Amino acid sequence: MTVVSSLPHVMLICDYQYCGSTERWCEVLQTVSKRDWNNELAVQVRIKNQTATQYRQLAELAKSILPSTVRTLLNDDPEVALELGYDGVHLPQSRFETPPMYTEKLSWISVAIHETSELDFLERLGAHSIVVAPVFRPQWKASTPLGLSRLRTLVVQSAVPVFALGGIDNSNIGACQQQHVHGVAVLSSVLKARDPEDVLEQYLSAFDRRRISRSSEIESDGDECVSG
Repeated sequence: MTVVSSLPHVMLICDYQYCGSTERWCEVLQTVSKRDWNNELAVQVRIKNQTATQYRQLAELAKSILPSTVRTLLNDDPEVALELGYDGVHLPQSRFETPPMYTEKLSWISVAIHETSELDFLERLGAHSIVVAPVFRPQWKASTPLGLSRLRTLVVQSAVPVFALGGIDNSNIGACQQQHVHGVAVLSSVLKARDPEDVLEQYLSAFDRRRISRSSEIESDGDECVSG
C-alpha cells in the first residue's frame, strides 16, 4: 500500500496551548484512545511555547496515551518524533530547512503551506502531504482566510495530497471536498466539544459519504457505457 493511499482523511490537531491545561489535553487524547479508529484518523500533537524539556515530556506523554489504531504526527521536531516512535512529523515553515537525515526514516512527512511558492520545498523535504491554512477564518485566533479559490489552486498544483485547515466544521466540509482535498485538519471544533469522539465521527462519515457517492457515479457512468 502506498503512503498516499493509506493516509487518513481526518487529522485532529491536539493543541496543548488551546486546551489550556495538561488535564484537558490528556482528556481529549484519552477520549480518542477509547476506540479502534482502524488508522482512519490521524492525530497531530502540537506543543508550542514550552521549553525543550517540557516539549519532549509532553510529546512522550501524548504518544503513551494514543492508541496504535491512529496515525501519529508530532508538530515541529522530526528528531524527537523519530526517537519517540511517532509515525511522522508535521513541519511548520520554521522547519523548512530541516536536514533530510531527520525526516527520511519517518513514514509520514506533513508540511504547512500557505502560498504556491512554498510548494517548491515539498520534494526536498520529502513531503507526503501538505496542510493548507487557514482556508476559513479560525474560531480561536485572528487570521486572514485564504478562501476556497486559493485552496483549489494549491490542490491542483500540489504533487501530494492536501488537507484543508482553518475554521473547518460540518457547514463547510462539503465545500472543501468539492475542491478535491484529500482530507481536513481540525482543531477547535473537536477540542471544545463535549463529545470529541462524536464530532470526529461526523467528519469521518462525511468522507465515507463522499466516497460512496463517487463510487455510485463511477458505476453509473459504466452502466451508461455498456448500454450505449
